[in-house]
Amino acid sequence: MVQYKEYGFEGRTAIVTGAGSGIGEATAIELAKGGAKLALFGRSAEKLEKVKEECGKHTGSVLALSVDVSSPDSVKAGVGQVLEAYGRIDILINNAGIESRLKPGETFFGTLFDQLDEETYLDFFRVHDYGHYLMNLAVIPSMRENHFGRIVNTTSVTGLHGNYSTPAYTASKAGAICQTKAFAMKYGRDGITVNAVAPGMVDTPMKIDATPREYEIVANKTPLGHVASALEIARCILFFAQENLFVTGQCLTCDGGSDLA
Repeated sequence: MVQYKEYGFEGRTAIVTGAGSGIGEATAIELAKGGAKLALFGRSAEKLEKVKEECGKHTGSVLALSVDVSSPDSVKAGVGQVLEAYGRIDILINNAGIESRLKPGETFFGTLFDQLDEETYLDFFRVHDYGHYLMNLAVIPSMRENHFGRIVNTTSVTGLHGNYSTPAYTASKAGAICQTKAFAMKYGRDGITVNAVAPGMVDTPMKIDATPREYEIVANKTPLGHVASALEIARCILFFAQENLFVTGQCLTCDGGSDLA
């Protein structure tokens, strides 16, 4: 049985980047339940194949492609394969992301704050900003041709308030939010909406360094009383990906109200 029928996903072609785990995986599976034709982009072929298998339980059209969103050639090749297979692209979920890995004894406000090397610093912008930019430019011609497109960017509450994590991470997420608005302004008349979600802490494999105490601290300061699951964020993304939507250039904070504290 097709779910999310009123969202109009059935028969639509959707690309999800960072689809191998976490929010990307959850979003892809929910889009599959809605009957979308899927293209899963990520760096780990093994992880993508597992997600492809799960999505295949709900839809008959799933591609799993190894794509580096920070590489123009990789993006061009990946999107080209999607267009060859499906003929069009309707939905893009820019979800690929990276975090700094903490070593024992390190904190975000110690070494990782003021001693980042150039390559590490710029990697955040290559993925979170340039990656969105490349993916947008690659899919928008198809969306313009069909006068329909839904682009949703996964950002972060750190891009709104600058708290927690490294300056490079928070700055890149802020840049992604501003870039969302720029694309929304330019392509709205083409029937393309561009929006963003800004999660707080989410229980995903990316939070491998987080301790049980950190989860407890976040849960205690969150009015909803827990750390978000990947599925809870995915359903916020699905709202912005739906067919009948009179919203663009917006960023939805998805942190259970923790920014109110």
